[in-house]
Order: sequence, then C-alpha cells, then structure tokens
Amino acid sequence: MARPSNRLQAQRAGAQPNYTRVAGNMGTSNNVTALPAASSQGGAYVILSAGDVVVSNDSVTAPMWSSNNPTLNYFYTSSTQVSSNVQEYYTSVFQTASTEVSAEIQFDIAYADQVGSGSQFLNNLVTGSTPTRTNYGQYRNLVFGDENASFIFSGVTSSFFYALPIERARYKQSSLPGTWTMYISGSDSTLSTTADVKAAVITTPSGMSAATYANVSLTGGSGTNARADIIVASATTFTSIIFDQGSGYKAGDILTIAAASLGGSSVEVQIRLDAPLCFNAGSIVSLTDDSKLSSTTQFCDAGRIYQIVSGSAGVLGGNLKNVNGYTQASGSYGYLLPDINTLILNGEALNSVPEGGGINLDISRSFDSKGNNSLNLVDALQRAGNQSLGFTINSQEDLSSDYIFCRAKNSEYNYSANPSFISSSTGAVLFNEFVENPTTYITTVGLYNISQELLAVAKLSRPLEKNFTKELLVRVKLDF
Repeated sequence: MARPSNRLQAQRAGAQPNYTRVAGNMGTSNNVTALPAASSQGGAYVILSAGDVVVSNDSVTAPMWSSNNPTLNYFYTSSTQVSSNVQEYYTSVFQTASTEVSAEIQFDIAYADQVGSGSQFLNNLVTGSTPTRTNYGQYRNLVFGDENASFIFSGVTSSFFYALPIERARYKQSSLPGTWTMYISGSDSTLSTTADVKAAVITTPSGMSAATYANVSLTGGSGTNARADIIVASATTFTSIIFDQGSGYKAGDILTIAAASLGGSSVEVQIRLDAPLCFNAGSIVSLTDDSKLSSTTQFCDAGRIYQIVSGSAGVLGGNLKNVNGYTQASGSYGYLLPDINTLILNGEALNSVPEGGGINLDISRSFDSKGNNSLNLVDALQRAGNQSLGFTINSQEDLSSDYIFCRAKNSEYNYSANPSFISSSTGAVLFNEFVENPTTYITTVGLYNISQELLAVAKLSRPLEKNFTKELLVRVKLDF
C-alpha cells in the first residue's frame, strides 16, 4: 500500500514536492515479520511494528472421505486391479463403482505376513519370497525402523496383519484420534458359532431354577428366528445369554423370551441388547483407538501410535472381552498411526473366534497360494456397511495464521502516488481539488520484505474511501 507522507500540506504548481519515500531498510531477511519502528516513517513503505503482527494456531477438522462424507458405507474395488498382479500387494477401495466419473480411491488394504503365506512365490526358486512378506518388511521398517522388530499388540506378538493406508488426497495433515469408528463383520463360516452378548434385563424373571435353557426362541427387535442359550444363576438372575444364528441385531433392540421357554418362570422376560450385532453374516466388531483412555502418548518411527480397541469414537464399548477393550488372547486389535494416516489391524485378533472378541475372518495362510486376503477384508467391511455400520474417520490440520494489521492514520494516504498527478518539472500537484479536499480510494494492500520486494497482495472486497477525516485499519490474514 503506497504511503506518501502527508506531513507537508500539498502546494499549488511551482511548489516543492509534498512527499518523500523511504529509501530502503536495513536487513537481509526475506520474510514478512514485525520489525522495529523506523526512525522516520513516511514514504511509499512503512515498517511493521511488533504490535502489527499476531500469530494464531488453530486445529481444523473435516470429514475424511470424498465429498466431505463423514461415513463410508459402500466399499468398491476395481476389477482391473483385482485381476492384475498389483492385487497381490494391495487392493484399492473406492466410494463408488470404479468406472464412475466421481470414483476416487479412499484407502488401500494390504495384507502382510512375516513368513510370506497368503500369496504366491515371486520366484519358485526362492521359498518364502512373496508379496505378503514384502509388505510385512516394508511396514515393519516404516513403523519401527528396525528389520528385527516385531508387531506386538498389547503384549501379544502377531506375525500377520492388515495395513490400511488412507489415500493422501483424503486428508490435509493427519487423522484425528478418538473420533473414528470402523465396523467389520465376520464371514459366513461363523454362522454356526456362538457369541456371548451383553444385554440388559428389562423385565425381572422369577420362578426359574439355576440351569441352562438351550435354543430358547426370541422375538422382537430387528432379528428374525432368533435363538439363544440362556444360562440362569438363580430364580431372578441371568448369568449369560449366548446367541447363535440371529439376524440383523442392533444396539438397543428389545427381544422377548416367552415364559414357557424358561421352565418355571411365571413372567415373560424382555432384554435389551447393549451392542450392535449381526449373525446372519457372522459376528461384528466395532473398532476405535485408545487415545482418550491413556494419559500418555507413545511414539514410534511413524510418529504417534495408539492401540486399536473395541468401541466407537474413542470410547470403549461393544462385546468387550477385556477391560482394556482388547481380545481375550490376541491382544489389541492393532495400531492407529495418525501421523502417517495408517491403520494396522491385528490378524490374530480378527481371526480369533467371537467368544474371544474376534470375528473368524477366515484369513488364508496357505503357502504359494493366492489367498485374496485383502479382498476378504473388503467383503467384511461391506457386510457391516450393508447394515449402515460403516467406517467413520476425520482428518485434522494444525493451521498457523499470521494476522497483519495495516493502519492508515487520518493524515496519511490522502494523496495519490500516481506520477500523473505531479508536475514532472516542478513536482507540484496539478489538480487544485486534490490540494484543497484530497480523497483517495484504497483497494490493495501490498506486503514487502525489507528489500522492498513484493511478497503478497491482499485485495479489498471494495474500494475504501480515505481522507483527512477518516482512518483505516485493514487486517490481512496469511495461512500456512
């Protein structure tokens, strides 16, 4: 913003020039920073003082997925990629059919195995040289920076896992811990298994003897043909309700047990499910991280590292098999690495039986055989997505802003610095009205370094009138 000195009243033709310029400023920095006040203000440039610059840091969050969609319920793959050799290493997941114009990669799924199982040999003469073993080594170096390190999930070592790196275009800086939830559903092979489900008893039972009532029919809720083994501790207390082959259960569903199904019970009993479940395609696990549960943050070569636990949005929940949200025997469900936007899912935990907190994911660990494990996880995500139980995660960005306050006092910037207003021979103002009642319109603020090189330009939304009766304050915001 040109700033001619207005200390001298403008003169008519023949008078001396009414302005001077700052010839230059000492220093070599090329940054726009607050500098000590100049001994002489006036001229085309004004040095910013310390009070003219304020630095602010803000954390901005936003939905991770395309079109600012907070939850991903549909998981598509590319038939071209699936049929290629690339699929041996990873599978890309889209939010819509890959042939659609709006299709964008949301994240990739890579299966990694320490001994190379679950994929074919790259060279038949080199046993164990497979894409899954390559994946394991790459992520081991990325996370730990040590080729001798092991993936230990809350004290339990696992030799195989899934890596889910989120596509770079989906986030700005990092993922936001404590805000995400992922639902994964087991495969059809879990239909015959049982799962002990957390439920609240609404109607108090009475008249029952301590016993196990097998294949009790349940009605109500969103399930159909529901059956369960009811273990009774006393005439009024349930010890356990073990479901099998239910359909479409969700948290909050109320199911009814007929009095006739409970032997000596004299009342119909109602229970409310405390966890979302679906057994028509296997059990479901909901995953989140423990960032809200721990008072300290751990770090690795990939930055911050959190354990993945059973729950949602950073809160423990679901069918807990451990007070910490871990499985009974396989440790945590994996790692969240927010600084590289990657999730590591513990294969041992997902492959375990529902009674232990897993979902019987049926991970293939055959040697020299294409296991299609990455596609297996896509199917597991989609089975949960079909019940509106998807993958929700947010991105986070720390935004640093410089606020620069540019001030024009009442006695400043009332005359134009345009040479056409000044006589080239005498230096006097050529227009009388610009002498008696000067008025200018400020449209632009320019920020310069101390070498008077233009670094940034801020355009005002409309020209602002300036004269001896008005002062102007323009706040310029620079985001980094």
